[in-house]
Amino acid sequence: MKLFISLLVILTFSSCNDNRNELESEYQKCINDKTFDRTILYPLKTSESDIANSVSIFDSIQKFEYHLLNTGYLPYNNKNGYLKLIGEIEKAEYLKKEFEDFNSTNYFIENNLMTALFFEELFYDCAINSFNNKIHYQFILDTKDKVQLNSYPNREILAELIDKVEFDSDTQRLIVTYLIYSNLYWRYEMKKS
Repeated sequence: MKLFISLLVILTFSSCNDNRNELESEYQKCINDKTFDRTILYPLKTSESDIANSVSIFDSIQKFEYHLLNTGYLPYNNKNGYLKLIGEIEKAEYLKKEFEDFNSTNYFIENNLMTALFFEELFYDCAINSFNNKIHYQFILDTKDKVQLNSYPNREILAELIDKVEFDSDTQRLIVTYLIYSNLYWRYEMKKS
């Protein structure tokens, strides 16, 4: 009997996990398709291999996460690591050099993902279409509203979001990474304009 109950629990968990993975794959595909349908902007001297390496939105965002891990600003890609990173995020000049270093060789995010249209797709269109308002993805829609009210994702919004994210989900974790990038972009790149 115990074996039967254990098997039932494992199968239920596995089924839920498979369903989440399927929904997240659909969400990522939706975002990629919509972004690439708009035409991707590349600097004039972009090599074919660089273009081929930037065909996935979430892979591109993950490059920024790897950059943060490699520089030591993000000690781990888990909840505690992200909380440590955003705990410092509003310090003057925090991560400015690392952000600029990343942008000098990884232009894909800045040129294509820092638009209002991409933001709508990431946080509304594709979330609604892919997740059908599943309750555990409500944080995506809540975050969208809060960011739009504040103009950019500040430390409070990021900290609140981190408490709702399932860090074993690359999709959910990389949404936080994108919002950290967005925070830095609005503080450093938009001030140049």
